[in-house]
Amino acid sequence: MKTISIDEAKRLVKEGAMLSRDERLQLQSERLKELVDYVKQNSPYFAELYANLPSDYCLTDLPITEKPTLLAHYNDWVTDRRLNLQMVLDYVNRDPVKDQSLLLDQYTALRTSGSTGNPLPMVRDDYHNKIHGQLSFQRLIGDVGDLLDLSKHRRASIIHLSNGASSYGAFLRMKAAYAECADNLLGISVLDSVDSIVARLNEFQPESMAGYPSMLAQLAVEQLQGRLHLSIKHLITSAEMLSPENYHLLKQAFQCTVANNYCMTEGGEIAMAHDTPDLHINEDWIIVEPVDKNLQPLGMSDEWSDGVLITDLSNFAQPIIRYHVGDVIRIKPSDEPGNTLPIMQIQGRTFGNYTICGKTFNVSGIFAKTEVWPDVVRFQFVQTADDTIEVRVVCKSDPELTMPGLCKQLQTFLTDLGCPDAKFTWSTEPLIPNKRGGKIPIYIKL
Repeated sequence: MKTISIDEAKRLVKEGAMLSRDERLQLQSERLKELVDYVKQNSPYFAELYANLPSDYCLTDLPITEKPTLLAHYNDWVTDRRLNLQMVLDYVNRDPVKDQSLLLDQYTALRTSGSTGNPLPMVRDDYHNKIHGQLSFQRLIGDVGDLLDLSKHRRASIIHLSNGASSYGAFLRMKAAYAECADNLLGISVLDSVDSIVARLNEFQPESMAGYPSMLAQLAVEQLQGRLHLSIKHLITSAEMLSPENYHLLKQAFQCTVANNYCMTEGGEIAMAHDTPDLHINEDWIIVEPVDKNLQPLGMSDEWSDGVLITDLSNFAQPIIRYHVGDVIRIKPSDEPGNTLPIMQIQGRTFGNYTICGKTFNVSGIFAKTEVWPDVVRFQFVQTADDTIEVRVVCKSDPELTMPGLCKQLQTFLTDLGCPDAKFTWSTEPLIPNKRGGKIPIYIKL
């Protein structure tokens, strides 16, 4: 296991943010070589995958990896030969309240939500945990004085309360570390009704709050409409895209610092925004490659990607190297004074298809029409019949005033595509979350 002291992690993260872009890319290349050399020696899967690498290889010489293949070769993928898939699954599925031990006395482990397939368990070593912890403290949270001191201040997390989920694991570790003041830390299930969440928050009165952007945006509407009454000093959003519109909605509602973390179980803390709509890539520790439909890198470009390749330069236990995910992004140079970390703009996941009236379409079409519709804050397409899709919404104002027009627009859109019998209805029924991860899928069929 690769280890590092807290002081050294602090220093490396601080220095990385101060480098020029050329210096940072050079450091990135050196760290990539160290990681690749390590996995060739310690991972049978990567040893075979990299067997024919040239001695002067570069990033694009490394083969692309995919979740199904890595999961199928899990026992040969991990670098600690004592680890195996069943052991890690047993660990992430344990009761983390009763059992707060480390895996093999040295690793933490968590799993993906499984919203797009089988959940993937991820082992993280001391090196990864301390580096990514410092990325969060220095580049995401920022200087908040004693706001994080749970002996003085209350904090709420609206998350998926499920064993193995990364946010829940972090919540439980925090609760255990501050057992003497655990009453100042509240965890609320994102699967609860909005009315229930509002009631608990009003009673608890946190000063800082974390959660999915879509849920926090809905709570912002509750705050603006007078049902939620909070004096929040710091908000952290993660796990979903925070649109510029919802960023400004949160600022308007809560009048506080808004931090946004683009992260994933596999890659950790990839890009961050501290009180700005712009996500800055932690490129000294994470390599982000937007790719086209042929999986060819796009680099910095105005073109939106068809996916992303992620390389985590800090995880030596279960290496993530050129790992393909379906997020749609593009990368721009930073124009922010004093911050040369590049900006990542994100649209979200690549969209799947739906079939209505016997015809199949991509969800991106109706998504694009709906996301720009006035007053719509949060939405989901729920197919209720072979010819009908219900749009479930949260609106800033009266949905009766805005939703009939949207449904008419969506029906016209499909009529123009040769599907005149398609019907759209709308509802303010609660959006339906993914039962494993708690996130809200854009489209779901009942």
